[in-house]
Amino acid sequence: KQWYQRRVAITAGVHSDLAPSVDMLRGDISKFSVSVSEQVIKHKKNIISQQVLLNRVADVAILLQSMASVISRSNNMAEKGDTGEIVLANAWCAESHQKIKILLDEMGDSEITKVDEAVLAVGRMGLDANGYLAKSPIGC
Repeated sequence: KQWYQRRVAITAGVHSDLAPSVDMLRGDISKFSVSVSEQVIKHKKNIISQQVLLNRVADVAILLQSMASVISRSNNMAEKGDTGEIVLANAWCAESHQKIKILLDEMGDSEITKVDEAVLAVGRMGLDANGYLAKSPIGC
């Protein structure tokens, strides 16, 4: 019942056609919170050195903020009688929702983590070599 009361409070001031986007945003925020908590518990203080993971966290946070902003703007326009942006807002939120789902899945996927580690190892090798690792095909 408490969850339902919070859901009503969030959607109470939003145009009814934006409700699917609000539901996506709410669900994505909840999943993001759980995922970030899991990563902090897993990495503890070493999370600061998890650059690829933190990049994904930042990407999700940016997408969540953009969803909230788009919903807010579309709702303000709808309150003024212009509902033309609602379709665009719903499309933006649906696309962002898909991107967030992929990023959150990658955050918890050990196979992706192995690929990330390989990419970081190549980057470290490039830094150690002071440049590009591959030899030129023309012998330079």
